[in-house]
Amino acid sequence: NRYLKTLKNLEEYLCPTLGLSLLSKKEEIDKIVYVLGEIEEIEQYVFNSNTLTREFFKDIPSPIIKLSNTQQFSLKSNTNIGIYGRTGTGKTIALQWYLFNALSKGCGTDDDSCLAIVDGKGADLYALGKLLQAELGEKISVGSSPTSLAKLSRQFVEIMNERFEIIKQNSSLNADAYDLGMTPNFLFVDELASIRDSCGASKQGKELWNEILQNLGLIARKGRQAGCHLLLSTQDPNAENIPVELRNQISAVLYLGNPGSDRLRMAFSMCELENVPTVSDKKGEALFYADGLNSVEPVLTIVPFVDVKTKQEFLRVVKNILPNY
Repeated sequence: NRYLKTLKNLEEYLCPTLGLSLLSKKEEIDKIVYVLGEIEEIEQYVFNSNTLTREFFKDIPSPIIKLSNTQQFSLKSNTNIGIYGRTGTGKTIALQWYLFNALSKGCGTDDDSCLAIVDGKGADLYALGKLLQAELGEKISVGSSPTSLAKLSRQFVEIMNERFEIIKQNSSLNADAYDLGMTPNFLFVDELASIRDSCGASKQGKELWNEILQNLGLIARKGRQAGCHLLLSTQDPNAENIPVELRNQISAVLYLGNPGSDRLRMAFSMCELENVPTVSDKKGEALFYADGLNSVEPVLTIVPFVDVKTKQEFLRVVKNILPNY
């Protein structure tokens, strides 16, 4: 049917005729919705240890995470977050930005909150976690071993279940943690594959790995209503590094660098992937997708950069952004 074919590719005629860019395209049963307009240029957020303060975060609603002047996403629609990218692409910078966002929302300092950090390689994220733990205390949990991830994920599930009971007792219909003013909880896991490798092939090791996967699976599937969020980061999102059943639960994805077509399909299985923009060599530039963006394709973004070179500068930012410090 040539009319249907023309309708499905109407942007080829609309965009040059009207001089506008295609912002989004959504196919429904009885219609195709095109949104055209001027694309606002993305400006990267750049801060140092003195300029990133709670002033930046104060008007941002609790469920929202901002990535640039034009881009943000909601944790109410995206329980689980994925950060992917090879060494040198800016993965650690992205992890740091999400960590600052979690802290700015009161995670790790509010009474009813929990911030858990596990780095399978005991590298950058682990070092940041230990700094936070030393500064902020017992509500920050840090680990790098299979045993620590099993324990922390188990505790995270227990906290999640406790929240379900509180929500159930509330009279509001279909309420979630954000509706009830609860502080979001976060479990950061970097390089899950290293945790798996450390479990080994023994019976005890396999049981430990299965417990970890069971706990992470529960958090990924059920965490949304309780405001309990799982963030997984890895250099390569293949099935060996992130099991498919976990990866398919991730709806907010940052992919730094320029992934090949097979990695694109793995990371953005929720997208059509017919018109994917090309990522440049600029450090921090990434493909980004999240539920609720009214888009069927990943879009370009530039991860916010906070220039901190020393432990003292990192902790200065932390103190400057904490809501009740």
